[in-house]
Amino acid sequence: MKIRRISRRTPVLGVEGRSNRQRWDVIRTAIAVTLALALIGTGAVALPSFAPLQPVEETTDFTITPLAPDQLADIETVHESAGMLGVPVREVARAIPATAGRVAKATRAAAKPIADRVETRATKLVRATAHEASKMKRGIIPLIPSKFARAEDGVTIPVSLTQYCVQGETRRGRQTRHGIVAADPRIFPLARYVDVFLGDEYLGRYLVDDTGGNVLGATLDIWNPDCREAARFGRHWGSATLVARAVEAVPNDSLAPTRWDGLAKR
Repeated sequence: MKIRRISRRTPVLGVEGRSNRQRWDVIRTAIAVTLALALIGTGAVALPSFAPLQPVEETTDFTITPLAPDQLADIETVHESAGMLGVPVREVARAIPATAGRVAKATRAAAKPIADRVETRATKLVRATAHEASKMKRGIIPLIPSKFARAEDGVTIPVSLTQYCVQGETRRGRQTRHGIVAADPRIFPLARYVDVFLGDEYLGRYLVDDTGGNVLGATLDIWNPDCREAARFGRHWGSATLVARAVEAVPNDSLAPTRWDGLAKR
């Protein structure tokens, strides 16, 4: 029995097949050339230029403003000072222009109004209330040091007024008594006197002799031996003036102490 074998050889193209392939090659070449010409014509593709580079013309038309004579003198002074860096310090100090002193005086004169305005704003600072100071102490709100600025002599600031009746020693180691108040020492220093007002009513001159865990911010806690009266007093808004040391010993005859017995002795 004979088995026919099928040949897998690639058939040889004839003359007609070769001519068809050449025809398609020519067509593809023509299409490629046409597309290239179209891209170059539209500017989508630019051919490299082999023209020699043209030198850039230098522009020399600059306008130079001459320096003033005083500016030239300053520059010369700087040059002289720089040249003296190698000489002893005493000679350099002698070479400092005399105008430096006038410049310093002018600087202080110009800065004085600014310092005065800063000082005026410092006396008008809005200090922390007891509620705000308590929140700052517990970390609920950030601590703002300017809210606890020290009271100035003779400057009246708003405060909240409360009363307490605790018996015992004060922060300064003395017995609680009439005429003392507890305060935040950051605002009202210990061992200083304050004139206290409740609205238009003068309550007296009190000695800052005590502090307290709840006496924070712009607050004055007046000592009252009657606990019921102190509880009924609650919290009120008033004002206080830090008495200057020069007038602490002067009796305040024009304003008599009230029922809470101000003018406590040290």
